[in-house]
Amino acid sequence: MVKLMKKNTDDGAKIYTPLTLKLYDWWVLGVSNRLAWGCPTKEHLLPHFLEHLGNNHLDIGVGTGFYLTHVPESSLISLMDLNEASLNAASTRAGESKIKH
Repeated sequence: MVKLMKKNTDDGAKIYTPLTLKLYDWWVLGVSNRLAWGCPTKEHLLPHFLEHLGNNHLDIGVGTGFYLTHVPESSLISLMDLNEASLNAASTRAGESKIKH
């Protein structure tokens, strides 16, 4: 018998407030990726992101937009996230000229 998850995905997105996003890079990109996952952001994840980046890029689950600050100016980026605070933070950080609405 299959058990279905009945969680509301919006509940998970609610944690990303402007306040928690101020701690996001330090906690997720600094501490969690390195210690919990053994995958340091700058040594592994950022190079992987850049290697697989195209001229048109859809970023899903944008966080604070850390990775987007490293894309070339010629890139066109579309953002997708359940959380408006994350979309605003990533859009601002990446630079409005790169974001395709």
